[in-house]
Amino acid sequence: MDGPRGETPNCQQIERLLVFFACEELSAEERAAVEHHVGQCPACAASLASELRLQQVLAAIGPPAERLDPHGRLLAQCRSELGEALDDAAQKPVRARWLLPVLPANWFVLRPAWSAALLILIGMALGSVVPQWYSSQMTQRPDAVTMKVSAPPRLSQQDLETMGIAAINWNAGGSFGSPSVELHLTAEKPMELQGSLDDMDVKRVLTFVVQNGQRFDSGVRLDSLELLRRRSSDTEVRQAFCIAARKDRNPGVRLKALEALRGFEQDDAVRLTLLDALQNDDCPGVRVEAINALQTVMRAMGEKGISPQDQGLVNVLRDRMQRDPNNYIRMQSAAAIRQLGPRELH
Repeated sequence: MDGPRGETPNCQQIERLLVFFACEELSAEERAAVEHHVGQCPACAASLASELRLQQVLAAIGPPAERLDPHGRLLAQCRSELGEALDDAAQKPVRARWLLPVLPANWFVLRPAWSAALLILIGMALGSVVPQWYSSQMTQRPDAVTMKVSAPPRLSQQDLETMGIAAINWNAGGSFGSPSVELHLTAEKPMELQGSLDDMDVKRVLTFVVQNGQRFDSGVRLDSLELLRRRSSDTEVRQAFCIAARKDRNPGVRLKALEALRGFEQDDAVRLTLLDALQNDDCPGVRVEAINALQTVMRAMGEKGISPQDQGLVNVLRDRMQRDPNNYIRMQSAAAIRQLGPRELH
């Protein structure tokens, strides 16, 4: 109570307590004071009656069950939709249910790892097949009229001297380990020359390209070397390699020609080519290949107890040991001279 202790509360004080009285929020002393005052004051009694009726109305209304429990309504809706979906699935044709495991979308859901592996395999297959197919389609559509020659007529020397090379294609899966080669020759009348490395005209064209590097681009020369190195045992082919190693203007072609001569270092022509490359080539990589090849043949001769009698070899090795700008070549030349024995050191 706000008033002084022992003082009778007035109507204004009682009206502030009526709401708490109706809600049963007053202490016993305050409730007794309100009841005593209401029994004597008709106005306050009417106000208390209004508050009690308001409380009764609010209690009687109450919130609807739908407002009190929204989760229950959502659950009922989900159950209804699930039931409808099950009914629809039960009514689908049997054929449609049999087709479900075959659909690719279901593969990814049920077997994601296997599906990814299958996609990788398909991609690899397409990546290897499509470029070959595209290349074959493009080669079948030349700008000019093309004559295909599978078992070609013999090419004359004049044909070789006037022809150009548009492209060289080959398939490593030829018969007896020999690749199938396709040469696109440009001349007054373009020609496609097809065959293996055993075909005389194919070998003649490739050999001519290697020997006459000034007429063809380096890509064509490198392709020709790559194909002909399978026939390095052929004397004519080795002669073409020796010419390319000495005269080709591209150091990459010269280096590849020396690599193609590996295993034939005891051939006099090959050994002279190696000595010429070691002494005169301005590319360090070519000279390194030459000294390595010479050391291989000298090591093999030493193991057989054979002493080289080539004074030109000794002179070139001494010259490179003293004058070559490459430290590795100088060291290997000195090591090669030591392999020759004490007589050649003086």
